[in-house]
Amino acid sequence: MRIVKVLNNSLILAIDDEGNENILMGKGIGFHKAAGYELNRDEVEKVFVLKDRSISRNIIKLAADTDSVYFEISKSVIDYAKKTHHMELMDHIYLSLTDHIAYAVRRCKDGILFENFYSQDMKYFNPNEYDVGRCALMIVEHATGVILPEDEAGNIAYHFINAQVNHPYNEKNRRITRITEGVLDIVKYYYHMVYNEEDISYSRYLTHVRLFVQRLMSDNQLPENVSSLLYENVAAACESEFACVDAVQDYIYKETGKTMTGQEKLYLAVHINRIRN
Repeated sequence: MRIVKVLNNSLILAIDDEGNENILMGKGIGFHKAAGYELNRDEVEKVFVLKDRSISRNIIKLAADTDSVYFEISKSVIDYAKKTHHMELMDHIYLSLTDHIAYAVRRCKDGILFENFYSQDMKYFNPNEYDVGRCALMIVEHATGVILPEDEAGNIAYHFINAQVNHPYNEKNRRITRITEGVLDIVKYYYHMVYNEEDISYSRYLTHVRLFVQRLMSDNQLPENVSSLLYENVAAACESEFACVDAVQDYIYKETGKTMTGQEKLYLAVHINRIRN
């Protein structure tokens, strides 16, 4: 394998002996390396063959603005899930989990905490995935010194439910996927926009919407209580987005008979604002 470009200390773009481009992952694999360097096989821990171009491009974009430590954290957590619980996972977990953990740490450092982010039922119905979430919190603390709230264990567990090839909750996941796509379509047509699905901001937006639908279906939305001042300020700055959220609420009620809490409306409006920009 010959290096084409060093993306960060943990990721490089390389070309194999057949001339195919791959993204290679390994702890410190890019440290003090340059284009043209010939890699030894034992330096490589994970190979992403560039067949799924969307995943590969998003990994490259994520590597540009994310510290390599978060890729290493995700790799350690995924290795734990595979070794301890024998999970068969799709490659997109490396992208979504890295982005989620990096974002969660930033939120925690900024004092922004999401409460009740997981269903208590997960401990009973999905103990393996919840165990992986708990493990992730310990790895994050060891690697960064940041202590994430326990609620994040449930949120991380959702990523492992979604990424498993043959998870027993696939029927529920299909309904979650259908409703998620419905929410995305409402926002898209409300603003007559075309999503750039290869952009990392879209990946973050999609992750938020899917997690919101999962919380909704588990009867474990973010709590109703939200700072009135914060709500009023965001509502004033995102008047159009809140009107769009009202349209989403109509769809959600029609599909599930449930209403969104104030915090869910607030955070969805903020994410819609970001994707519009």
